[in-house]
Amino acid sequence: KLSMLAIKIDDKNFDDKPEYSNISTHYLLDDNCLNILEKLSKITKYCIVSPIEILYKQKYEFAKNISKEKDKCPICLMEFYEEPLQQYEKNKDDFLFLRDIPFDVVLLEKCSDHFFHIECLGNLIGDKTSFKCPICSKIYGVLMGDMPSNGTFKAYKSNSKCSGFNCDTIVIQYIIPSGFGYSGTSRISYLPNNKEGREVLALLKIAFDRRLTFTVGTSVTTGRKNTVVWNGIHHKTSLSGGPTQFGYPDNTYFNRVKEELASKGVTQESIGRDLESIAKEILKD
Repeated sequence: KLSMLAIKIDDKNFDDKPEYSNISTHYLLDDNCLNILEKLSKITKYCIVSPIEILYKQKYEFAKNISKEKDKCPICLMEFYEEPLQQYEKNKDDFLFLRDIPFDVVLLEKCSDHFFHIECLGNLIGDKTSFKCPICSKIYGVLMGDMPSNGTFKAYKSNSKCSGFNCDTIVIQYIIPSGFGYSGTSRISYLPNNKEGREVLALLKIAFDRRLTFTVGTSVTTGRKNTVVWNGIHHKTSLSGGPTQFGYPDNTYFNRVKEELASKGVTQESIGRDLESIAKEILKD
């Protein structure tokens, strides 16, 4: 019964925020949409949204002065079911006209109210196993980068101290050999061997394993093209000198680097393991 798929909200008051049905029936979807949903199910959880749910969401937001915008697919920028919903406005007691409308809109697990046409989402995903929401940039699946795959990551302890920290230091050594069409690089970075430093070490190792640490591009410092360069995850390459010298002390560094890692989907939640235990494995404690 189609009416069972719609959320029940008082047409006059709209006091309750809509909650979306976890609809398992793929109603009137063609084979292409079903194939996209099968691929999507391997990346994230989702629910199919009915046109009435979208209508009620808009009415709730209008009534509460949250938004006066109609929901549109952020990929094709088309409104959802505009014509049939106009018909529904004229006769709210008749659900029969909805029986030929495919419920071809999805709501993704991490997005609170970003809707997509299934086919538009399929075009966004393509052959990838991960993607970003084009509105909030939340990452679905495991994002993999284009860093050359022949590099090495090594970390060890040193008696040296990062300026401002009374503990020994973790030294990270990256080596990316030159390959066909690009020149490689060798980099050293430093972390204090404390709880925060070990957490960042674990996250940096995961980022490296996902090929997110470096990319091939143009060096900002030398102008050299087709060379391995940092890929937006800042590292401390000096023990001292502060932020201007890429060193310590820097009171905001840990928060910044964690935000940069999270923007690439590298978080403890995405890893599913305790960061301290990963750090111990890397350092062989």
